[in-house]
Amino acid sequence: MEQARSIRRPAGVFAAVTVAAVLLTGCPTVGGGGGSFGRTVNPCTPGSGITCDAVFGNIVAPPTIIASNTLAVVFNGAGAQPLAYTKLLGTLAGIGMHTIGLRYSSASGTADACPVANASTDPDCHRRFRGELTFGQNVADPNGYQADLVGMNVSQANSVMNRLLTLVEYLRTSYPSENWGQFQRRDSGGICSTTNTTYGVCELDWSKVVPVGHSLGAGVALYLSKFKAVGRTGMISGPFDEYVVGPTITVAPWIAEGGFATPSSNMFGLTHTLEPNAAAQSAAWDALAMAGPQVSVDGNITPYGGAQQLTTSLTPSCNGLTGARHNSTAQDLCTPENALAAAWSTMAAG
Repeated sequence: MEQARSIRRPAGVFAAVTVAAVLLTGCPTVGGGGGSFGRTVNPCTPGSGITCDAVFGNIVAPPTIIASNTLAVVFNGAGAQPLAYTKLLGTLAGIGMHTIGLRYSSASGTADACPVANASTDPDCHRRFRGELTFGQNVADPNGYQADLVGMNVSQANSVMNRLLTLVEYLRTSYPSENWGQFQRRDSGGICSTTNTTYGVCELDWSKVVPVGHSLGAGVALYLSKFKAVGRTGMISGPFDEYVVGPTITVAPWIAEGGFATPSSNMFGLTHTLEPNAAAQSAAWDALAMAGPQVSVDGNITPYGGAQQLTTSLTPSCNGLTGARHNSTAQDLCTPENALAAAWSTMAAG
C-alpha cells in the first residue's frame, strides 16, 4: 500500500513534501515528514562521489538551547528519510545537542538483504550488510574485515562513514560560528590531529557522538558502536539483525559475539510492545547485556529508574496504517506530539 502526505512549504525553511510509504523492512516505515526543522544539505555537497538528493537531503541544526557539546546523529528507517524525524531531531536540539539527520543508503531494509529463508545457509549475512552500508563495499573496517553483499553496491563514497565525516567537515567550514569542529579530533589551535586515512577527512571525536537510529537505522547506530566508543547509543524499534524461525530467535553473530568499543551500559533501546519485531529486538538487547527488566515510559518519569530497555504502548497518531506501532516510536507521522520526547532525551543524554 502507499500513503502520501502533503504539507505546505513555508518560505525560507525546509518542510515536508508529498512522499510515499515504502514497505521494505518487514516492519515497514512511512516516508512522510512532519514540521519544519533545521537546514537541509544535499548529500553530494560535502564531497565528490556521493549520490545527490536535492529533495530529501541531510537535515542539520545547532542546539536550540545552551550547547551540551554532543552530536546526535539520527539514522532513519528503510524507505524513509531524515525529513520524517523532525520531532526526534528537534527534541535532541532542544536539550542542547548539535543534530544531524543523515541521508544514507537506506532504500533496502535488513529483511530484504538477509531474508529469513537464508538463516541456515548464510547465518552471518547481517555482518556483510552492515559492513558494506557503514564502511563501503570491500572497504576494510577497523578490524580489517571487508564486506561485500551481493546486490548491495554501496560505494566507499556513499558509505555511512564517509557521508558523516565529510558532512561534519562541510558544516565546520560553512558555519564556523556553530562550532561543528568540536566534534573532530583537532588540537587547541584548531588543526586536525587525526585524519581518517580511508576517507581522507578529519576523524571524529567519537566520545562526543551519540548515534540514534530507528528500525534499519538502529542497526546502523549499533554497528558504529561496535567499532567506535561513542557517548551513548540509541536504538528505537531495532535492530532487525535477527533470524526468527518459528519460536526461535537467533541474534546475528556480530551482535552476539560482543567485542563492542561502546560498553553496554551506554546503550539504550525503545520499542512498542505490540510491534511485530518487539521480541526479536529484546533478544538483541539481552545479547548485548543491556540492563533489564524492560520499563514502560508511558506515564512514568524520566530517567525510568535507570532502565536501558524502554517500552511504550501508545496509540499511534497514524493508527490504521501498515507499520503504525513500529513507526510510532520515532516517525513524525505516527508519533503523537511530545509523547516520547522525554524517552528520546533520556536515551540520548540521560
